[in-house]
Amino acid sequence: MRVRTSLAIVAADRRKLLLALSAASIVIAAGVTFGSWAVTGTGNGYSKAVTSSNLTLNDASASTVGDLVPGGTGNVKVSVTNPNPFAVTITSVTSTGSITSDVGAACDSSSPLSFTDQTGLSLALGAGATTTFTLSGAAAMSVGAVTACQGAVFTIPVSVAATT
Repeated sequence: MRVRTSLAIVAADRRKLLLALSAASIVIAAGVTFGSWAVTGTGNGYSKAVTSSNLTLNDASASTVGDLVPGGTGNVKVSVTNPNPFAVTITSVTSTGSITSDVGAACDSSSPLSFTDQTGLSLALGAGATTTFTLSGAAAMSVGAVTACQGAVFTIPVSVAATT
């Protein structure tokens, strides 16, 4: 009977009922919040660096043009492939051996061509890209070049250096 009387009093005043329900909700929410546990963990995270691959130099002879004359300079074409998943910047192209021609000994014996090492370059090469670069004035033909060298395509062994 006492419970019934208490409910009748509370129900009679709606404002008191709303206040009682709000208070009960706060108590329940506080109980849930204080009833949770805070947990932490420690350990390691991991990352791995890619293994880079060397750049590849390709045959660029088909893209050359006849711009060499005895006593003059001409352009050198270098085709480079970057097999890496990141871009690089070519910083130098340097000679690594004897220059030969497609004409053979008749031209090569006169040592008609020299290559000027290219340093301080900033040639961008994208990830997975192949690009043919023109090195302006990098080849020089001697004044003593023989007639057999006319129309010859010269092969210049080079090495490229690049940075990421």
